[in-house]
Amino acid sequence: MVTYSAKIVMLGEGTVGKTSLIRRYVQYTFSHDYITTIGSNFLIKKIELEEGKKITMQLWDLSGQDTFRTIRSQYYLHARGGILVFDLTRQSTLYQLEKWQSDFIEKVGQVPLMLFGNKSDLRDQIAVSQEEAKMMAQKLGATYYETSALDGSNVEPGFLDLAWKIVNYVTSKREQLTSRK
Repeated sequence: MVTYSAKIVMLGEGTVGKTSLIRRYVQYTFSHDYITTIGSNFLIKKIELEEGKKITMQLWDLSGQDTFRTIRSQYYLHARGGILVFDLTRQSTLYQLEKWQSDFIEKVGQVPLMLFGNKSDLRDQIAVSQEEAKMMAQKLGATYYETSALDGSNVEPGFLDLAWKIVNYVTSKREQLTSRK
């Protein structure tokens, strides 16, 4: 049995749905009540990727509020992956992700990244086209998923895809280190 452990950081502006996405994935719940994340919070999800291969994901939910900017980078350390989240109904949240990605990569280096365009259930309020989101994903070096924490659309596939990317990344790094000896 091979077991991996990975710290994954959720990145993005306040109210884009980072907390809701984690709760949907780990606890299978959704709440319409908005409570600001103070500093950070995390939940753990253990999954079996395939027979004989498991991963424990520590999902770190960081506050998107500017008041927490100075302490936020401390939570980036030792992360194996990140999920950049924006609100499909607010275009400005998409363009803020460049600074989030830059700050994150500066602290942890190149690790697997996902881009979640959240709130896809609000179809009549969508302000970001798929083309625009995919172009940003390419720019950020991320894989794109349109998600809904409310109805669960693409939440599990997005997290599972990231888990596999992290396992492949870690395996590749180990092989590189072994070949240097």
